[in-house]
Amino acid sequence: MAPDGPLATTPLAPFGAEVHGLGADVDPDRVAGGMRDLLARHQLLVLRIPGLAAKTQLGLLGAFGPVVDESRDGSGWTYVSNVEPGGVLGEWEFLFHSDLEFTDEPLRVLSLYAIELPDAPTSTRFASAARAAARLDPDLRSRLEGRRALHVFPLLEARGDRRYRLAEVDAGAARAEHPVLLEHPVTGAPVLYTSAMQTDSIVGLPEAESEALLGRCWDALYAPDNIYAHTWAPGDLVIWDNLALHHARDAVTGRRTLRRVPVGTRLARLRTA
Repeated sequence: MAPDGPLATTPLAPFGAEVHGLGADVDPDRVAGGMRDLLARHQLLVLRIPGLAAKTQLGLLGAFGPVVDESRDGSGWTYVSNVEPGGVLGEWEFLFHSDLEFTDEPLRVLSLYAIELPDAPTSTRFASAARAAARLDPDLRSRLEGRRALHVFPLLEARGDRRYRLAEVDAGAARAEHPVLLEHPVTGAPVLYTSAMQTDSIVGLPEAESEALLGRCWDALYAPDNIYAHTWAPGDLVIWDNLALHHARDAVTGRRTLRRVPVGTRLARLRTA
């Protein structure tokens, strides 16, 4: 069962927190408020819970809003896996991105739970768009204020090892505009919402100027001191704010299966064949 008092945590660097004292028998309803507060404060939470059932993961994520069921069987969860039938994302490298930034309603919160891992260490990297926005130099901030960025992704391709450009994708590729300095719906703080994989351009600017500004954004976002790399261990549950953080991974070598449960308002399927 969950502790009666506040959840115990250890800060991670440069952001995030490890949450202690929760086991596989955790009652999601008893910790919902504490989990919401911690995520708003830290952007990323790491929990070590061997034997966590899918039902309990679903319950924990329900603290942050409506769970989006990406499954084809109504289970509410999917596998990010290169070995499980129906698993998505395979073995590709994935550049930094925010899930569904190419739609009007990106996912709000994401979670992955480690079920099977290769012998060699495997990790997911996170970059804080909220922290980057807070650290922008005045000149760059003034040039970005009021600007919007165009994001694009070809849903039928389901790869993430290159930057997608509007001129190169099919006419039906999903696309959406968002403020470059996006106001976070929970904290109200700005987040630097441009990503290495899915941001095509800053709307209304000539190509050269847009590319120069995006380059400066990415320098701020992906600076080494703005990245947390989580090395997975079996039983790890990582929950993160999909608007405040971008995530990425290297190509996968060896058997790797993570269980995914997202929170948001809409569904966008990737091809899994």
